Amino acid sequence: MSQKLFRLLSSAIFLISVLFLAIPSAQAHRVSVFAYVEGSEIFTESYFNKKSKVHQGKIEVFNLTTGAKILTGTTDDNGVFNFPVPKEISSDHAGLKIVLRASQGHQNEWILTSEDIFPDTSSTTTAVDQISQAPALTSVATSLPNADISQLTTQIKELNAKVDTIKHLIVNQQEDGPGAKEIFAGIGYIFGIFGIAAFLTSRKKFKS
Repeated sequence: MSQKLFRLLSSAIFLISVLFLAIPSAQAHRVSVFAYVEGSEIFTESYFNKKSKVHQGKIEVFNLTTGAKILTGTTDDNGVFNFPVPKEISSDHAGLKIVLRASQGHQNEWILTSEDIFPDTSSTTTAVDQISQAPALTSVATSLPNADISQLTTQIKELNAKVDTIKHLIVNQQEDGPGAKEIFAGIGYIFGIFGIAAFLTSRKKFKS
């Protein structure tokens, strides 16, 4: 084996070692936070991974419209911090930006829109109009009292908000760094390059 090929192979082994060491390190330091609304209460959960919760992490809550900080809090041993819907956003029905600041400078955030927090008032009128205008439901809508229609549309909006929260959570779980599949693909690519290099080196020696 030529000295040049030996140096290339040593470099490849070093890179592979770094990649394998980086996998648990990246997973250990990635931090996530998500929030959802139940009635007049906002619940947040913070974690590094499925088994490791963020202990004593700092939670900062901002007005999504103005950017003003509304409140701060600290996660418990289960990575949980809950708080009532702030009165500061009750009048204009603004959304919230919830920022998690964990150890070693790691942070992440979660957005709660106005529709998430105030589903019963954001577009109730629009929903009632849509129900009234639907041909197949015209007779049913006109036979129901307005109070029942309003309650129905409120429940629909609350359900939609919960579904959106679940979808955001799934997306958040998938936003990760390179996994084992990508790492092994990279390793295969590296060995492919060195295989070509070895072939070219042996071919050059054969010709000489």
